[in-house]
Amino acid sequence: MLISFIFSCFALAISPGPDNIYLTALTSKSGKISGFSFLLGLISGCFIHTILLAFGLNELLIRHYIFFEIIKYTGVFYIIFLSYKSYKSEISNFYLDKNKDEIQKNFKKGVLMNLLNPKVFLFFTLFFPNFIYSETISFKFQILSLGLIFIVITFIVFGLIILFSNFIHKKFSSNNRFKIFAKYFNILVLLFIALLILFTENNLTLTN
Repeated sequence: MLISFIFSCFALAISPGPDNIYLTALTSKSGKISGFSFLLGLISGCFIHTILLAFGLNELLIRHYIFFEIIKYTGVFYIIFLSYKSYKSEISNFYLDKNKDEIQKNFKKGVLMNLLNPKVFLFFTLFFPNFIYSETISFKFQILSLGLIFIVITFIVFGLIILFSNFIHKKFSSNNRFKIFAKYFNILVLLFIALLILFTENNLTLTN
């Protein structure tokens, strides 16, 4: 069961999705430090999701329609706000890779984009319990161990994506046309994520 879980995690991490597409856009635009700070935020959010699931709070939140809707619409507005800030930013400010404030902002962005995405709540609640691997080990311990495996695999795969995207950043960051492209690609990815969140349905509520 653990082997199946590991392969599933690699497949999910490699498959094109909102997180790794945005990570590619961010790193290509701002460099690997911004990419890794955002990634640390993402996996911190995953750790919080793991804790919530292990202690039964994840499903409790999703089963109540009002909490799910609050998370969903807060996430939509937050990501639209990020896209607006990106639109208003100057091209010259897009490459502050080693700026301490930018590192903190990208970490915070990673945490919030993860926690305010109801798709992630649904994913953890529906996916992880399928890989419970022991009848004698406690549910909490198994969920925590699966969460740790998921986080490690995500960090490895997304880290490789960052290194590849940083190559693009180094090669083209001095090109003004690329800077403009990177800016608007970043905005389009954010708006795409906002739309995905907006049309997320609470499957647990609908099927139970």
